Amino acid sequence: MEVGVLFNKRQQTFARFVPSGRHPVNPFSEQFSHTIPTASGSANGRCQAAQTHGGISLDVEWSVNFDLDPFQIKASARPKLARNLPKKANSIVTKHLNNCLRHVIGEMTIDQVCEPGATRRLERAVRQQLTSRLADAGFSISRVMIGAIEMPRHVRAALEAAQERAVQTENEARALARLHQVVSQFSEAEMQRLMELERIHTLGQNGVTLVYPTAVNQTPAAGRPSFTKLKRNNSHAVQPVS
Repeated sequence: MEVGVLFNKRQQTFARFVPSGRHPVNPFSEQFSHTIPTASGSANGRCQAAQTHGGISLDVEWSVNFDLDPFQIKASARPKLARNLPKKANSIVTKHLNNCLRHVIGEMTIDQVCEPGATRRLERAVRQQLTSRLADAGFSISRVMIGAIEMPRHVRAALEAAQERAVQTENEARALARLHQVVSQFSEAEMQRLMELERIHTLGQNGVTLVYPTAVNQTPAAGRPSFTKLKRNNSHAVQPVS
């Protein structure tokens, strides 16, 4: 699970990679320097102050799994990476993953970051960018996981309040839909009575005194019809007044 690194003995420059096993080496021109592990590796970290589209700073925890194949390294990058990979493979992955994460989050609003399924989409986008960036360095990214996403307290409070309002609005909409379904089954005469009750209720709330002919047999004065007055009391109910 290792790849050997040979350097030019005279110039102390990178010569070639050799896989595990026995290989002929010219002792006068080449020298064995070190090995690069090729077993699956992992790294984890925390990307701080990644700003969304709109300027909200987020702290994001992440982890990544990767494989390393030095033979896939671009030829022009081999001399530098041959020295850095043995001890700095995790550092290289960490640096590029943080950059990719900042780039992806920078194209998202805070609402998009908090949408259902946003974490999965964020993981896919970061993995695609990281794979593209590190392909020439011999890395193969097998998995990217996004952990906790922390945001300023006032932003979280505002988002929670907005979510609560949305739930309340949705509940009210369902209630109105059920009411409409029930009312739609009323007959025309029932609808007229409901409209009249609503009109009386509205007038009562506005403090209007209603006068209408009474249905109770009373002795009218001097040939005039008898009336009953309804007026609003302090409890907002309409009461008859003699």
